[in-house]
Amino acid sequence: MNNNLDSLGVEKALTLFPEQIKEAWKQAYACDLPRIKPTGVLISGMGGSSNAAKILEGVYEEDFKVSVDIDIHNDYGLPSWVGKDSLFIANSYSGNTEETLSGYEEAKIRGAKAIGISTGGKLNDVVIDAKSTNPTGFPKTGLGISIGALAGVLAKLGVLHLTESEIFAAADELIEIRKNWDAREMAEWLHGSLPVLFGGRPLIGALNAGRNAMCEISRNFTQFYDFPEMNHVLIEALQKPEHAKHNKYLFFVSNFNHERVRKRYEITKNILIEMGLEHKTYELKGKTKLAQAFELPHYCAWVAYYLSMLDGTDPGPEPWITKLKESLSQPVH
Repeated sequence: MNNNLDSLGVEKALTLFPEQIKEAWKQAYACDLPRIKPTGVLISGMGGSSNAAKILEGVYEEDFKVSVDIDIHNDYGLPSWVGKDSLFIANSYSGNTEETLSGYEEAKIRGAKAIGISTGGKLNDVVIDAKSTNPTGFPKTGLGISIGALAGVLAKLGVLHLTESEIFAAADELIEIRKNWDAREMAEWLHGSLPVLFGGRPLIGALNAGRNAMCEISRNFTQFYDFPEMNHVLIEALQKPEHAKHNKYLFFVSNFNHERVRKRYEITKNILIEMGLEHKTYELKGKTKLAQAFELPHYCAWVAYYLSMLDGTDPGPEPWITKLKESLSQPVH
């Protein structure tokens, strides 16, 4: 593969993903933030900044490590329930995301505790220096920064009961896992197809983040579906393989999935075989939910990088995102 195509250092940024998590955590946790007990928490963000919240929400939704319910908002403004007893976190890599900024301003008007997390820009309550771990400067290669910073803030506030040793152990485990995974071979199998990703709780947020990495880094039109809902939505649509002849189906299987979900995976794979559709399985290897939640999107990001190399395209530049944001009179990053 021609690594000379990588003009902005996507490969280096992906390599530094575990360090992104750890460094952002340290910087965020060192900030002067009070311990608080809100009645509810709303995290607003778009793209990868939102995925950080979805990943953590998925990992801890059935545990008692989160002190209150957490909701996620991917839009302008705020839901009606946010008020003076609420915590509002604006998570924006650039600090300039207009949807997130609109919610931040509204939260302050309503008297909520509002905290902005960014690497600069207009949101400057918690500012993370990301230059050393994300050489591209683009959010699509900075997921680890968004995760580490958000986790650090939530832990410092007392909303998330997560220790430095726990999050660092998960990041370090990932370094060992990726030494032996098949991301390059998976990219070769997926090359020329439309990837469809499958997974289940507690990793739906991680699956969403993996889809985003595939779309943004490889520029492949990628979809994801979660189990068991997929069996109630997509299964009949697969009977028309002429519409799906370019699809390949990748199952992310976790030992933390519900036992019936794992059973559904196997039945669905057999149906795909009967229909003449191709599938593969990636068994997540992390020992904890948190490690697997890091592993899944990181694996997808590396698959996306190799797909870009196979396509002979530079995974870094974002001409269409630039055009979109310039048309909206927004800062690009």
